[in-house]
Amino acid sequence: METYLNNNFEVLRLEMKVTNREFAAILGVREQVYSRIKKGEYPIGLTMKTRIENAFPQVNYDWLLYNRGNREKRESFVQSDAVSMVNVGNGKSIGYFSDEVKFMDENKNNIFFEVSPGRYLMQTKLVTEKAKAGYLSGFSDSEYMDELPAHFITVNEFHRGVYRSFEVSGDSMTDGTDASVLDGDIVTGRLIKRELWLSKFHTHKYRYWVIVHRYEGVIIKEISHHDVEKGILTLHSLNADKVKYPDFTITLDDVDQIFNVVDISRSL
Repeated sequence: METYLNNNFEVLRLEMKVTNREFAAILGVREQVYSRIKKGEYPIGLTMKTRIENAFPQVNYDWLLYNRGNREKRESFVQSDAVSMVNVGNGKSIGYFSDEVKFMDENKNNIFFEVSPGRYLMQTKLVTEKAKAGYLSGFSDSEYMDELPAHFITVNEFHRGVYRSFEVSGDSMTDGTDASVLDGDIVTGRLIKRELWLSKFHTHKYRYWVIVHRYEGVIIKEISHHDVEKGILTLHSLNADKVKYPDFTITLDDVDQIFNVVDISRSL
C-alpha cells in the first residue's frame, strides 16, 4: 500500500476549525475512517481520491496527501480580496471560492460553486441525527435552519426547488446489497410540493423517500404503494427482518414534508 504519512489533513482541519467528525462528514466518511486517513493508514483508491478532490477542489491533492508542491491549485488560485468562504455552519468553512464561481438560484434555495466548467458543488442544509428532533418544529424557522451545517453534492447543472440532506441512522434500509442505505450515510432529497401529493408519486423513478412525519419523526423508506384517493402511503424497509421492520402505512394528513432522494453520500 502506498504510504502518505506526511499528509496535511490535520493542518487543513485545524485551519477550518472543525471537529474530526465534521471534517469526516465533509469527506463523506465515518469519523473512524478519517482517523485512519490522517494517520496515513487508510488505502486511497480511486473512490477516495475522488471524494478528497471533490471535497477540497481548490486544494492541491499532492500537497494534501504527500506535502508536495503548492497548497493551492495554480489554475484555481484567486487573490484573498476576491474570495469568500464556503460555510458549513457555525461560522466554519470548507475553504475559499471566488465570488465569480458562486451562484444562487432565483428563489435563493440553493447555492452552487463552480468546480470546473459544467461541474458544481451544490450546497444543502444537513439535518444530522442529533438535529432531527428539532427539525420537526424548526424546518420553517429561518434561525433554526441557519444553524444547520452544510452538505455538498456534485452536480452538472443548476437545480431548482428545495433540497435538503439527512443523516441516516439504523439498519432498517440495509439488505446486504449495494442498494442498501447504511447507518451514517447522508441522503439528499428534493422537496415535493404539497399540491403534488394529490397525484401519484414517481416511485418508479425515485426509489427512496424522506418523510417528515409529525409523530414518527424523519423516516427514510421506500414507498411500496401510494393510495392517492385515501391519501395513504405504504412504507417499506429493505431489511429482511420483517418482525423488526414490517411494512406500515401512514396518512398524508400526518406528514409535513416529503422529499424524493436524488443522492446518497456513502459513509465508508
